[in-house]
Amino acid sequence: MIARILPFALLLIASLAPAQELRNLPPAPQDFAWQWPLTVAPQEDLVQVELTPEVYARLWRDDVADLVVFNGHDEAVPTAPLDAVLARADLARAPTAPVEVPMFRIPVSGARTASERLRLVVARRTDGHLERLDANLDMGGDVVTESASEILLDLSAMPGRTRGLTVEFSPGTEGLVARVDVLGSRDLSAWTRLATAQALVALNDNGLRLERRRIEFSDTALPYVRLVRTDAPQPLPVVAVQALRSRTPDPVARATASIELTGHTEARLPGFLYQANGPLPVERILVTLAERNAAASVIIESRPRSDLPWRERARGAVFHLSGRGGAVESSPFDIEPVRDRQWRVRTDPVQLKTPTLTLSWRPDRFAFLTQGEGPFRLAAGSARSERGSFPLNAVLLEARSARGADWMPTQARLGRGAELGGGAALAPRPDASGSPTPWQWLLWALLLLGAFSVVSMVLKLLRQSGA
Repeated sequence: MIARILPFALLLIASLAPAQELRNLPPAPQDFAWQWPLTVAPQEDLVQVELTPEVYARLWRDDVADLVVFNGHDEAVPTAPLDAVLARADLARAPTAPVEVPMFRIPVSGARTASERLRLVVARRTDGHLERLDANLDMGGDVVTESASEILLDLSAMPGRTRGLTVEFSPGTEGLVARVDVLGSRDLSAWTRLATAQALVALNDNGLRLERRRIEFSDTALPYVRLVRTDAPQPLPVVAVQALRSRTPDPVARATASIELTGHTEARLPGFLYQANGPLPVERILVTLAERNAAASVIIESRPRSDLPWRERARGAVFHLSGRGGAVESSPFDIEPVRDRQWRVRTDPVQLKTPTLTLSWRPDRFAFLTQGEGPFRLAAGSARSERGSFPLNAVLLEARSARGADWMPTQARLGRGAELGGGAALAPRPDASGSPTPWQWLLWALLLLGAFSVVSMVLKLLRQSGA
């Protein structure tokens, strides 16, 4: 009996194998909706490419797994997110908490009489750290301590780079709308301007505390920073300053990209809805009120798609001031990176005009091997295929051991995008869905018919033996 059933069982297994193979097929160009040519420098083996907003807009999956690099023979080459490669190679550093830095007050430099001399004494240790700073005014025999109108910060003890500062106001500070310039120096002699007209705000609007305590500038490794108030001669009411460390290691430090979203009023609830164009790794949110001289408490939420619940990402006070000193906005909210496409802002009190939502992110970078012949191209957007997993961290470590500890893959340049598989790539492959095909239904029917025949013969034999 087993000998009769075995051929049918083998036939069924053979019919199911092609479906399983189709579900595990390697990526093919036609499985992706869009493509972009890649310009790679000659003789490069390990290369990186940075995603643009156009690429994000074509991605189908929120985890960015539907992004592959193909060579000239339409073969998928080993590709992996660069941040993940660095993390597996123990080369990435997680963002650290703000660090309080030594702060010294110095007099503002300005016009003085011929008999007045500013005496500034700076004591530095052999490691470059500031130990003491004394400033006074010599008026022909009388020494007078001048009002400390500038702030000098010592960042020399901080390794890596600094991307901004957060100040702590003196207790009870109110009615402050100040502007400061930020200057940096390597030797306390020559100074470079890092930022201008940065706003510091401390207001009380009918019990709603409005503050802007963050000062932002491009990443810098300069060990000394000065804060110079430019709107008034009074000193800044600051009692402490914290430095914000850069989020990424120096070799892959990259500029932040931003996009402004115009939302619409939610149908049933007093909120505003916004749609991001792709799975952007958002890590900073800015809410800009439409009305001038306005303030409100906000709750910012997001979700990947409409059938999932909202999740709160940030809350706090926002404001938009427009006075003689120029417009002043509240600081953005820093959040853990999230790739949600739908966003909602709820305000109290409810705003009559829709606020603007600005999303900021650091573009993803992908490392890939130039395996095979070019030209190479980046493909994205697929519901049928996804990128495989490759140990590029081992490749990077070997490359660094041979080329230097600071070596990083060179940058490939993206060309103009073009449609590849189009809308068909955004639909699941019919023959890989797991549902039986007509051919498989026929084989199932034959197998059942064979099994029924075997059972009939067994029953017939049993009746004959009983007789």
